[in-house]
Parts: sequence; structure tokens; C-alpha cells
Amino acid sequence: MARLEFPENAFTRAFGLAVPIVQAPMGGAAGPRLVAAAANAGALAILPIWVGPPAAATEAIMRTRALTQKPFAVNLRADLVQTDHIAAAIAAGVSLVHLFWGDLAPSMPAIRGGGARAIATVCDVDTAKSALDAGAVALIAQGVEAGGHVQGTTPLAQLVPNVVKEAAGIPVIAAGGIADAHDVLAALELGASAVMLGTRLLASAESDAHPDYKQALLRAKPGDTALSECFDGFWPNAPHRTLKNSTFVAWDRAGRPSAGARPGEGEIVARIAGAFEIPRYHAATPTQQMVGDCEAMALYAGTGVGKVTDIRPAGTLLGELVAAVRLAAE
Repeated sequence: MARLEFPENAFTRAFGLAVPIVQAPMGGAAGPRLVAAAANAGALAILPIWVGPPAAATEAIMRTRALTQKPFAVNLRADLVQTDHIAAAIAAGVSLVHLFWGDLAPSMPAIRGGGARAIATVCDVDTAKSALDAGAVALIAQGVEAGGHVQGTTPLAQLVPNVVKEAAGIPVIAAGGIADAHDVLAALELGASAVMLGTRLLASAESDAHPDYKQALLRAKPGDTALSECFDGFWPNAPHRTLKNSTFVAWDRAGRPSAGARPGEGEIVARIAGAFEIPRYHAATPTQQMVGDCEAMALYAGTGVGKVTDIRPAGTLLGELVAAVRLAAE
């Protein structure tokens, strides 16, 4: 794919990239193939490594490095303070760590001690200030429109200008409901210097999302997502945006009862052969390794899902998006 240059800004200067796009760290779906494809297309790619032991993180990093010579970041849970994972990533040559869901300050000694930099996801001015005080070199402003686990309740259009003002020149990446060139331009006009793509890249050839999951994304219409705590298994007390699938609809119709009184609770809906079983209401992402009723699992998706209409290589998607942004901006 031809390299598409973009006007230089705070984000592209900070990370030495050609385009102001970040690939979201979608656990289970953003594996080495998708991360490498996004990096090769000029975006900042993020590899989630927080699930599993440090040895598994090292293996995932090495598999990604076999597919790209471009730098990429790794994603960890800030609330878990995963210093062993940070050390493993830095030992494997990673120099950029993305922290999500919590205060990054406890993780900063391990990051700085290894000569790496940190990016933090924030949801309001207070979390932005905390991340900046701790030493974040960029902020991801996550609006309530985002798919997956969502920290705050503020719409992106309101959040981005406030975070940009607080950041005072530090790059701000807009995340939440962004799927096409119009969305990208709207975020840049709000003051963001880059955007994060998640749902759009779930429906890519390199995504490890289960085929049934990808097809559900293609069928979804605007308004087919909901923010709830329906899929709380393994990750409780963590609001998330998903498609309104069969599990969600049954739970919603029952009045959204608490754990222990939910329809179909305890049923095994999918399996990974020789590994583990996934019960209904679990937070796991449906992946290509799973068999069973994957439609009933947590189908994470942002509000821009209605604009996702096909499955193509990630490099093609990103290249066409950048070209469309440049054309629309002329």
C-alpha cells in the first residue's frame, strides 16, 4: 500500500507516524496480525497483553514483530498495576505502553525505569490531569460512544475540547463512535490531533474476532448498541458498550436483574477446545478459536457500527480512510 502522508501535528510528531490514526487495543480481536497490519499502514498500533502471564505477552510481541518492522505499543490495565508485564514488554523491545482503566501513576516507575513512555485513556478533566501529572505523553479521550469497556459518560464532542484544553499541547486522541472520514474530521475539528478506530477494524480481514461476530457488526444498524453491565463475568463493575444481542435482550426484558437471577445464567455458550468454557454473561470477546453460540457472547461495538458494511484488509481500510479524509478536507 502506498504511504499516505498527512499534515504534521502534535501526534504525528510525537510518535513519528504518517497518519493520525490509532488502532484500538481490542482484547481477543487485536492480535499480532491486526496490530502488524495497522502498524504497516502507518497507524499507531496497540497490542493488548494484559490477559495471561508475562510469558504469553512476550510471545504475542514476538509474533507481532515477525510481521512488522514498525514500532507498536502494548496495552495493559492500569488498575492491575502489571509491572511484570511492563518489564516483559520492555525487555522485548517495546517502548510505548498504553494504560487503561485506572490511575497510571503506580505503573510509571516500571515504565520510566525501562526507558519507555506511557499513553493513558481518560474520560474527563480530572482523569486527564491525573494522567498528565503522572507523566503521560499522550491522552486518549474516550467518549461514551466507544465500544468495549467505557470509563465515563461524557459524549466525545464535549469531552475532547475539555481534554485538549487541559493537555496544553500534549497530543489528544479522540475515541468513541469513529468509523468514517466525516467522524475523523469532526474529531480533528474539536481539537484532537488523532483518532482511535476500534469497531471499524474489528470487521477487518486480520481481526481475530469470530466470523459470527463480524457478521453481526455488518448487520447492525445505528442504535443497535447499549451501554450496560450485562457482561460482567471476569470483569465486574465495568460498564461496557455492546450490540443488543440475544443475551442482552433477554436480560433487558427481564428488568436487568442482578447476578444470580439473570435469564440463562450459568449456561455455557461457547468453548475453546482444550482450554476453557465461556458461560453466558462472561466478558470474553468471541474469537476465531471459539465454537458454540458466539452470538450470545459480549459483542463489543461503538455507536459508529452502523457505518461498518464490509470486511476488508486493515491496510486497505486505513488507506482509504486517510484518502477520504484528505479529499473531504480539501
